[in-house]
Amino acid sequence: MEMLKLPESYDLFPILISKFDISNYEEEDDVIDRVLHDSDLGEHFLLQGEAKTSKTRNFLIDYPTLEVQIQAAIDQYTKKVGLLTLKPTNSWYGVYENSGKIDRHNHANSQVSGAYYPYVEDKYTSICFDNPTMVLRPTDIWDEVTKYSEPGKEIVVQSGDLVLFPSWVYHYTTPNQSGKRCVISFDTQIKG
Repeated sequence: MEMLKLPESYDLFPILISKFDISNYEEEDDVIDRVLHDSDLGEHFLLQGEAKTSKTRNFLIDYPTLEVQIQAAIDQYTKKVGLLTLKPTNSWYGVYENSGKIDRHNHANSQVSGAYYPYVEDKYTSICFDNPTMVLRPTDIWDEVTKYSEPGKEIVVQSGDLVLFPSWVYHYTTPNQSGKRCVISFDTQIKG
């Protein structure tokens, strides 16, 4: 039998999820103090276990240096994927104790969303993303998990990390096992 010639392969339609270290900015201690000690947190239907959310939806407006850091990361991300320039909007934060988690969801009316981790008590935690192609492939029967067949991906983060991702990608967290974890989340809209 004759050997097959090497095939051409195409990894089509990649989805960019980026992680940035934005630690050591001027307001960092103030941000951490506020999210750790806010006693006026509320419930949200996506939060389970020991998890609460801020009542504010304009958190970043109080921290212009942090907002500049986030904007710089958004600018890098949008340039790489070819999107119009975006700005952060609708910013809030969540505080997760052990066993706290957020259920699977995505963000409507936004192009790029972000999760910034100013404080992770026990060094590392993670955010999980679903593979959006899986719902389109109900008849595929997998022999092994490869980059083409994995149902999702877990991104490990630590204090100071910012994760940017397409708002339409479903994401969630598993029950928190990293002590107290604080996450500042935001959506984006076209700048202008």
